[in-house]
Amino acid sequence: MRARHLRHLITLAAAAILAACGGGGGGSSPTTRAPLPQVVSDTNPVGDRIDLRSRNYFPAAAGDSWTYDYIQNGVTTSNLVTRTVGSTTADGYTISERVGSDLPDTETYRRTGAGLAVPDFTDGSTPAAARTLIGEILMYPEPFYPTGATRSIVRQGDWGADADGDGINESFRLEITQQLVGLENMALPQGAAETARFRTVTALTLSPSSLANTPYTVTATEETWWAPGIGLVQADRTAVDSSSATVIAPYRLRIASGTVGGTTLFELPPDGTVTKLTLTHNALVFDATRNRYYASIPGSVAGTGNSIATIDASTGAVSNSLAVGSEPFAMALAPDGSALYVGLNGSGEVVKLSLPGMTEQYRTRLPTSYFFGRQLVAKSIAASPAEADVIAVSLLDPQSSPGSAGVALVRTGTLQPQIAGGFISTSAAIGPIAFNGTGTTVYGYEDETSGYNLYAMSVRGDGLVMANSTGTTGDFSLRNVDWTSQGILIGRSIYRDGDLALLGTSPYGSCRPLRVANRMVCVVNYGTGKLVTVDTTSFATVTVLTFNTAYRPDDPSQLVPGAAGQVAIRLGSNYRTQPATAIWLFNSPMLQ
Repeated sequence: MRARHLRHLITLAAAAILAACGGGGGGSSPTTRAPLPQVVSDTNPVGDRIDLRSRNYFPAAAGDSWTYDYIQNGVTTSNLVTRTVGSTTADGYTISERVGSDLPDTETYRRTGAGLAVPDFTDGSTPAAARTLIGEILMYPEPFYPTGATRSIVRQGDWGADADGDGINESFRLEITQQLVGLENMALPQGAAETARFRTVTALTLSPSSLANTPYTVTATEETWWAPGIGLVQADRTAVDSSSATVIAPYRLRIASGTVGGTTLFELPPDGTVTKLTLTHNALVFDATRNRYYASIPGSVAGTGNSIATIDASTGAVSNSLAVGSEPFAMALAPDGSALYVGLNGSGEVVKLSLPGMTEQYRTRLPTSYFFGRQLVAKSIAASPAEADVIAVSLLDPQSSPGSAGVALVRTGTLQPQIAGGFISTSAAIGPIAFNGTGTTVYGYEDETSGYNLYAMSVRGDGLVMANSTGTTGDFSLRNVDWTSQGILIGRSIYRDGDLALLGTSPYGSCRPLRVANRMVCVVNYGTGKLVTVDTTSFATVTVLTFNTAYRPDDPSQLVPGAAGQVAIRLGSNYRTQPATAIWLFNSPMLQ
């Protein structure tokens, strides 16, 4: 059972009673069990107490949160459990614990002069009479009681409900014992801390009024480790019932990351410098001539929508052009840096903007879909390295799935008639595209169906025609086709120009060519905050770099290499048609 156990103890115990046979048979033999007498007892150890309140073992302020790996049967599920401080008051707070996508369990705590208390131990899952009898429970006394000493809490009496249906309320006994096991050094994701380790055993017994039913007990054991200024860093939990059956299989929570008091836990210096920009944008390209990036801004962004943002690669300063058209998205830069081509998804056009002033040169209307007559838009744009003012455009019908509608060629603003894969019913679902080094072939990747094919399209005087194809190691998340001196880079593999033979594969995915000979940069694995550089001839790893030092970092949506020593990391976009929300400019000598 992947859950915290306290409320489940109550639920399971009550369920066992309800499932039992009804009570009270006939005859002269007694049929009812004497009720348990009421007991309210708190027994505390003697001896010198340990006053470590200044260390703040139990921080909890608004906005605090912790993320934990979940470990069970030797299997670790990273970042599965979160604990979050919810509402706060002058003397208390709530903490919600969530396992994956399950509904959260929420507990309320109150800070008292005696320590950290729980006003309602069963969180409302017991009858009112039992809750009143149990009352507020002191969970973590401060100062701590002596190491190894046991304190006990007993609540016993009327359950306040007739669970077995014989007209008589059941009895219950709640017994909690706790020890401060000791102060123990524990390794954390960064460094170590002297933790306070507690062992808490909670036993709940429901005693039926009917002799026909047997008392039922659930016993839960929880060992917790608390670190100063951090809070809960590890918990081992399990529960069994009175028949020795497992109620909650043993599992461990181990801290992975968190934020306490506005400070990110376990943060290390990255292998370089990071400039973080908050910028909602559809696409990002780099202008090596001017050392700047261009980002297309969706129309929904207040004040700067439907513009092109210019980002200074050295400083991160952002400026915006005037409006360039409706819903700018895909972009491509002329190889000589003279112009920027922008797909306008709102109008189904491609606009050519001169650089650096971004003066409009012309607009080209893209075709309509063959069967439905709907206006197509630019899914991806690539500029020819051999012919001036020639671009390839992969076409998309936004109302179809798959929506890819072939790849068109545009010469000096004129749409060429021959469209590769132009019939929707037979179209290869091509997304990202790139020219080869001589401009004689356009390569496109199939990103909307599970074929994941790489297509070669020959450049002709009247447009494009399909020439060749091969399967690849890509997937739906792939966003780029790149030309390198070795061949065509798709995800983590390079294929030879012409016959599309596989030349090699990196062990890492989402790779882009660097502006350094025979190097590409790749995301190590999502959730690691690391990049690697890989040799494009041997496919050996050259360097491993940390760009985000939080233990649970943001996942890159796309890498856009800049000048030597820099890569832009797009964040916040889970799908190619979804805008990204941030750009991180990561600079490191290890990228050179």
